[in-house]
Amino acid sequence: MEEPMTEQQPTNQSCAHSVERLLTVSMVASILGISPKTVHKLVREGKLACVKVTARDRRFTHEQIQQYIESQSTCVRVDRKVPQPVKSAPRKGGAKSTGVSGTDLRKEMRSW
Repeated sequence: MEEPMTEQQPTNQSCAHSVERLLTVSMVASILGISPKTVHKLVREGKLACVKVTARDRRFTHEQIQQYIESQSTCVRVDRKVPQPVKSAPRKGGAKSTGVSGTDLRKEMRSW
């Protein structure tokens, strides 16, 4: 007697479903809001994973896109209660910035 099969064999429908999940370069570019050339650049740099269908064609899974998005995301710190003032360099211009003009100095010197 043969034992019943416990594992189910993949059907053509499940294989077709997994192929439908692959995204083209233009679809990924649209999702990320970048150009298709930038998508190819990210793949070349190793920042975005892909599935090579042929030597020229690349496809992407939703998981690969999600991993890229998570790798590029940054955490925003919102735990500061009091905002810190911006520290800037003192104003340039010497006497002009202190409110004393050259005309005022001349008048004062004439009064001596």
